[in-house]
Amino acid sequence: MWYCLAFLLLLPYSSQSFPDNFSDINKICVAVDDVLSWAKAHHYLLIVDFMFSIRVAQGELEMLSKDPLAASWSQDVVTHIKLLRNKVDRLAELALSDIQGDDEDEYYKQFERLIEKKYYISSYFAAERRLTSVPRFPAPSGNEPTFSEQQSDGCMREVLGNSDTPVCTISRECFLQMTNRESEDYQLTHQLLYIILAQVRGCSRELDKVAQSHGTSVSSLEDTFTAKILQRLSSVLESGRYDLFTEMVMIGQMLNYKEFYRPKVTELIILWQDTTGCYNDESYAPPDVKNQTNFIGRKLFADEIVDDQCSEHMTALALIVLTLTLRHKLHSLPLPLGTWSISNLALVALFVVGLFGFLVWCKKRRLRILRHILV
Repeated sequence: MWYCLAFLLLLPYSSQSFPDNFSDINKICVAVDDVLSWAKAHHYLLIVDFMFSIRVAQGELEMLSKDPLAASWSQDVVTHIKLLRNKVDRLAELALSDIQGDDEDEYYKQFERLIEKKYYISSYFAAERRLTSVPRFPAPSGNEPTFSEQQSDGCMREVLGNSDTPVCTISRECFLQMTNRESEDYQLTHQLLYIILAQVRGCSRELDKVAQSHGTSVSSLEDTFTAKILQRLSSVLESGRYDLFTEMVMIGQMLNYKEFYRPKVTELIILWQDTTGCYNDESYAPPDVKNQTNFIGRKLFADEIVDDQCSEHMTALALIVLTLTLRHKLHSLPLPLGTWSISNLALVALFVVGLFGFLVWCKKRRLRILRHILV
């Protein structure tokens, strides 16, 4: 009998409508829209690294526009996502045409394969992850081993492949450099991007093989490096290194660690956006940081300053963070009645179990009441 009682108690819960609050999601959509508008107005100035962020945004917005869960979203959000997808696709055509038309751009020739197609980051790292334990890493000493921009770019090109190197080449030298556990700041985020890039480019098998030969695993490296980033995040923010902060958040979100989707992070990213739609990593920095022309370390992406205020690097990072956050928030919404989900299936299973229990109970009581009704 208790099966039936449990089911009856859950009926009011299963039939109620969940709250439909899309205010934060609408703010993110507007922020993405503003970035794309700024980028379109300056498409002839965009560099290869910004094009990478466009490719990531393309992939995320395409997946959202086809998402089966969209039936449970507000119509305004669904419409806005479709408009954003069209907008980023047009931007990609413009920006890529301009970059390809620059015959003197040697960087593009080296990284042509990096921006040749869209990236579906959320499909590669679909399972939400959590850092079950965050070890205490020693404070940076300032004497950590570093690597040059040329070395880093060389390792990225190995994975991408070129006329001289097969795709998915992972040399011992590059693997050791890009998995050095003593790295900090921009070196650390660049190491994780190397690991991410290898996987989204279809080189997971090669990366796993090399990692195992060195007595580790890809997941272990991701957990360790991301845990260090998470531990450093607060101090980086407090020091006014907003560019590095955004870069760290982007990496954590790409790997789909829940800790990097905190509401406060989203609030900051939206707050830092300029009225023009771009980002400037000096406009909100404290006085002791504001006058620095370069932060210490190697940034993931190259940078260009547009209109004496807009940082392509910071804006590219923010575009990726905003689109990844948009997907995460939409997929975190409770589903209304009528949208099949794990919770819906659980209720159906509970009903079946309750019905079975009821029948067993009735059988034991020889179905006296039921027989009377049927007669």
